Amino acid sequence: MHNSLHQPAEGWRTVLRRFGPQMGRRHAVDIVRSALGAGIAILLCAVALRLLPHARETGLFLVSGFAAMSVLLFVLPNSPLAQPWSALVGMVVSTGVAITVLKVVPAPYADGIAVTLAIAAMLAVRALHPPAAGMALFCALEVEAGRPVGYDFVLFPVGIVTLALIVLAIVWNRTFGIHYPARPVIPTREGPLHRPRQRLTDAELASLLVDFDQSANIGAADLGRMIDAAQSRAAHALLIGTRVGDIMTPAPATIAPETPLTEIVRKLVALGVKSLPVTDSEGHLLGLVDERPAMARLARELAAARRPGLGLRAAPPEPEARSLMGHGITPVSPEDPVSDLLQRLSDHRARAIPVTRAGHLVGIVSRTDLVALLLSHAPAEIAAEAGTPAAARPAP
Repeated sequence: MHNSLHQPAEGWRTVLRRFGPQMGRRHAVDIVRSALGAGIAILLCAVALRLLPHARETGLFLVSGFAAMSVLLFVLPNSPLAQPWSALVGMVVSTGVAITVLKVVPAPYADGIAVTLAIAAMLAVRALHPPAAGMALFCALEVEAGRPVGYDFVLFPVGIVTLALIVLAIVWNRTFGIHYPARPVIPTREGPLHRPRQRLTDAELASLLVDFDQSANIGAADLGRMIDAAQSRAAHALLIGTRVGDIMTPAPATIAPETPLTEIVRKLVALGVKSLPVTDSEGHLLGLVDERPAMARLARELAAARRPGLGLRAAPPEPEARSLMGHGITPVSPEDPVSDLLQRLSDHRARAIPVTRAGHLVGIVSRTDLVALLLSHAPAEIAAEAGTPAAARPAP
């Protein structure tokens, strides 16, 4: 009964969160930098216009749309809506369209028609700029107040002041190390085989933004950098957060120091493994016998046995594990992160690394275990092609 009463409350909280703040918290330095930049830019433009003779009488004045523009240019300089093309072309096109509509459509019908056509025109020229829609409405309101504006208003103050704000935004943002205008995606001419890492092209990034209806909120270049950063952080979290004990093969098959070569080879083939740990009677790790030196030694033994004239000689003693095992292998602990294994397993000489606790062998990690971990976090299509169905993937 308690749970059934609790679930609706959880549902309401989820719904209410949709009406709460969706933006992440910004650092105090960013808040001061962006707000101060917008304020200084408006102040400079206002002073410049005030110094012009007969500014108000000739229609040279600031409007609220410039303040809204400053929010984009100084607070959200990476947004596609804040880029110079969107700001300048959007403001000019929107104002021009509105003035044209107002010459043929009477108020109050012109208000909605002017805004509608202004937005449509901005979208058509890929210059959507929200403050520009406010400029279209401003032109309509000026007509209703008996102060109609002409086409010269498009050039000055709209065009000139917008251009001035863009220049000030470039200087201000770059002073603080912020790229404005935003850096574009630079297409590479190298083929996939020559790239250090396969990346989405600018067309693929733009298509992805359209699919998720985010093309007006983030640029393709920023999306590419975010994807790269997310992939890097995800890989780091996977390799640091996963412990060796999560992917190791526990209680692996072992051999004794006196195990003969033929028995070693038989066991390698039967188990389908590349390495066998060598332990004493108490389970302490002594070394690791790798398939390659064992097979090479077996080949030499067979070649020697085929030499003519050996039939009268006594057979040489068979090599044992103690003479074949490698001693320079440093084991890892089950609590160590998987990232500690990458460099060692990338070495062509290391196929497996023993896992010990207080000197006792508790498991072994191979390259296959590491690949299985990566496949367990790969998309279902890739895992299926690799022969690891998504439903059968082990959880680390």
